Amino acid sequence: MSSLTPNAASAPKPSLRAKPRPFGTGTPRARGPSARRPLASLGLYVHIPFCAARCPYCDFATAPARSALRSRYMEALDVEIRREGLSLGRPRVATLYVGGGTPSLLEPDEVARLGAALRDAFDLRPVEATVEANPATLDRARLESWAALGITRLSLGAQSLSAAGLHALGRTHQPEDIAPAVAAARSVGFDVNLDLIFGWPGQTAAAWREDLAAAVALGPDHLSCYPLELALEPEEAVANWPGAGWRSVERWRRRAAASQPDDAGIAGLYELAERVLGQNGYRHYEIANWALPGKRCRHNLGYWRNGDWLGVGAGAHSHLAGVRSRDVGVLPAYIAAIDRGGERIVDSAADDAVDTAMLALRLDDGLDLVRYGSRFGQDAAARVRTALCSLDGTRLLRWSGERVRLTARGRLLANEVFVRLLPDDTSSVSTSVQ
Repeated sequence: MSSLTPNAASAPKPSLRAKPRPFGTGTPRARGPSARRPLASLGLYVHIPFCAARCPYCDFATAPARSALRSRYMEALDVEIRREGLSLGRPRVATLYVGGGTPSLLEPDEVARLGAALRDAFDLRPVEATVEANPATLDRARLESWAALGITRLSLGAQSLSAAGLHALGRTHQPEDIAPAVAAARSVGFDVNLDLIFGWPGQTAAAWREDLAAAVALGPDHLSCYPLELALEPEEAVANWPGAGWRSVERWRRRAAASQPDDAGIAGLYELAERVLGQNGYRHYEIANWALPGKRCRHNLGYWRNGDWLGVGAGAHSHLAGVRSRDVGVLPAYIAAIDRGGERIVDSAADDAVDTAMLALRLDDGLDLVRYGSRFGQDAAARVRTALCSLDGTRLLRWSGERVRLTARGRLLANEVFVRLLPDDTSSVSTSVQ
């Protein structure tokens, strides 16, 4: 359901999957020691694209775990990490997120080399460090290698806890793999997030309620619940996968889309998640994210507050000093770019003030227009206030002085709010809200 996603924005945003998504082609720009100003601290995202199998709904930059380019990719990633750390003045890494792909597939020696590069290039003292994992890819040696790197949190791609759900999503793990993975993460002291997908083909409200109950029973600190989104245009990283490629993925997505619940059904599933998770003590702190007290994802809060973060690796996005950019997602092109000295694709169309307002509204804290005016100026704050006041009477927003938040209805129809914040020449696509 598109109203749950931030795709009205003109620049890449942390999506419901909590990672920045692909954006337009942009303009490659060289990067080097003279191209960046030093930073005191930042969030750091590291992309490991390798997967044992391709999930047919996934549109992130992924590649086969047995790719002949794996060792060259890891060498290029090492070079990029060290180059960026030098360029930025070896800032402190306040939060770390290792995503993918399936980072938990890395061998312990690969994890150790990654950790060495990070420590050499940055002041690696994160208050939170997350690694993504699939349930069937964890063993004690790998977990201990990630713990030695400084990981404090495991984000587990469960997606569903039912055999029917996993089959419908084309996943290769089994429901019985999930509880042992959670227990293994706990055994080395990690906090645990569970990723869940709803709106898969044939899913009913009863099946979603069972998924939620089974997830809650595992006692995770945090849950992310996303509607199944099926892009019908090929993503850049299709080129990383040999064989039938995009055509087979497109066929799967079209078949799946035809048997998904409709928008009303998706909305009902979302509202069911709000009720069940709220009743079990989870705070609904962002459109697609719930956490126990004190367990919000600090790294992703940096995205939603539009702070400074650096992304390294194929397809990784960055936001530094108000500039959004990304690395190319095709492995040979990424390796070649790093060999040339590194070209990052800059999103010249991004509007930092607009992006900040949209992202803030995704959080239950909402948008503080006083702080916003201090950051972007009073004219920008006045424009946002006028745009949001045009929605008075729609029950999408709740005002508390100079702070504005989405209502429960507003979370379902968030794009109707976000589109009002776009510049005048692009906001004509807005439709009336009943």
